[in-house]
Amino acid sequence: MTSNAACVTGSPATSNSVAIVVNPSVAASVAIAPTATNVCAGTNVTFTATPTNGGTTPSYQWKLNGVNVGTNSPTYSNNALTNLVPVTCVMTSNAACVTGSPATSNSVAIVVNPSVAAPRRHSATHQYMCWN
Repeated sequence: MTSNAACVTGSPATSNSVAIVVNPSVAASVAIAPTATNVCAGTNVTFTATPTNGGTTPSYQWKLNGVNVGTNSPTYSNNALTNLVPVTCVMTSNAACVTGSPATSNSVAIVVNPSVAAPRRHSATHQYMCWN
């Protein structure tokens, strides 16, 4: 720095140096996986979110058919799923220099088969006819 003050000494003056660390940007993402993809009605399915660049404490918002469900947890369980209704997770990262946060996961739709009653056993007195 060069001073324009009268009678100044030490001009020009040089400041101390300052090192700046520039961290690279990282992309946030999240993937979910269920414990099963084809179940009987009433079966509990647990979905687990796996974040990439989520930071030390990412937050999670689970969605069932686009509607918020679950809690701020990396897992979501449901025993009342209906056939092919999509489940997703939105993860918000707390990592430094992150891009793409909040990140939405892949969509997973579970095949839910209806429960079927077992055929009733008939007594021996009933006869059955088969037509060819």
